Amino acid sequence: MKWYVEEKGSRPARRLRELFQQGKVDLDAPSLLKYEVASALRFHAVARFTLRQLRGVMESLEGLQITREPSDREWATAFTLSLDNQISIYDAAYVAFAVHGRSRMVTADTVLVTRLKSAETRQRPILLADLDIGR
Repeated sequence: MKWYVEEKGSRPARRLRELFQQGKVDLDAPSLLKYEVASALRFHAVARFTLRQLRGVMESLEGLQITREPSDREWATAFTLSLDNQISIYDAAYVAFAVHGRSRMVTADTVLVTRLKSAETRQRPILLADLDIGR
């Protein structure tokens, strides 16, 4: 959402997208990202999006080609993470992607980060505010 609405964390989020578009970083997200972004923008406390703008956001996300369906293993991991850490399946899907991809998960959700219990999962998230990607 921070790509489309100016708010705290928008600058590093947009820089991350820019680095992806330049081929300098890889981004991988569960397909639910599109639904989460659309819903967050639709019900944003300040920003008001028209139907045309919402469609544009979806086209923009589709164009990036960063979303995909979770594999069976990623689903299984997401279910386990959700149960073991008392987090939503939505959040657990992102963590599962990072675990199976042996990658980092960029998030602004400090509560999610504090709920992760195992060493394997605690090393996956990096807070957007802590992301050092400069300009």
